[in-house]
Amino acid sequence: MSSRRPAIRANVAESPPSDLGRILGELRSQLNVGSRVLLSIWLLLMILIPHILRLGDQDTLFLALSLSIMVQVCLVLILLIPTLKGQETLRIGLLVIALAWLAEFVGHNTGFPFGRYTYTDALWPQIGAVPVQIPVAWLMMLPPAWAAGTAICSKMYSGANSPLWRNRAVSSLTSGLAFTAWDLFLDPQMVAWGIWQWELPGAYFGVPLVNFVGWTTIASLVLFGLSYAIDVKNLPVDGLLVVYTVVWLLNSVGLGLYFDLPGAAAAGFVGMGIFVAGAWRQRLATPR
Repeated sequence: MSSRRPAIRANVAESPPSDLGRILGELRSQLNVGSRVLLSIWLLLMILIPHILRLGDQDTLFLALSLSIMVQVCLVLILLIPTLKGQETLRIGLLVIALAWLAEFVGHNTGFPFGRYTYTDALWPQIGAVPVQIPVAWLMMLPPAWAAGTAICSKMYSGANSPLWRNRAVSSLTSGLAFTAWDLFLDPQMVAWGIWQWELPGAYFGVPLVNFVGWTTIASLVLFGLSYAIDVKNLPVDGLLVVYTVVWLLNSVGLGLYFDLPGAAAAGFVGMGIFVAGAWRQRLATPR
């Protein structure tokens, strides 16, 4: 007869994963192998750009900038494809690029809604005197900003009496502001690099304040329209928030330490950081 006693299993319920654990689980599912490779290439390019700038080779600088834009766009699209599907992602991408090009074309020809500015010949090719990299850059940052606004507004206007159009309007406006917060970094940097120039320099490091009103208005309207075509619940919010957060960190360090724009770095750090903090706080507080 065996003297071994049967093992006694404690009837202890497994503890649910922590909020951080749930976020990490979402990220593992959204960041597949392809997106991780693109993320690594994009980070490498962004790290190299300050060193290329120090060498004074503008052609190489603008080539690296164009490549970083394309890689980030591919990263954003790969994040969207699993949930929105390939055809829908392509349709949205082309629509955003077309609307962004139209806004930029009208903007630099009429001064509405951004103020009067002109593109230099630093970036090529150009369509209608608008470098193709510019509307593509809208696509690389508009979905991450949309994810930030969606996360922040996930619990707002959730009552039964709240009309759906108001939910969409508030979320779109918040996302538009998150997108414009990125321009606190971008515009002074691009002016310093000679990619575009303002006819009448404005109050924000040479940038007219009306520019930010224009950015918020156009981005909010585009996202409000897209909110009727896409269920925001299908957005890969956590993966896109990683992109938004990395852009915030890289620009804060880049403009502050390497590009001699400490004022814009500080303003962007605070402005974009508000949306980074608000979005991640809301994601951690939202039960899965």
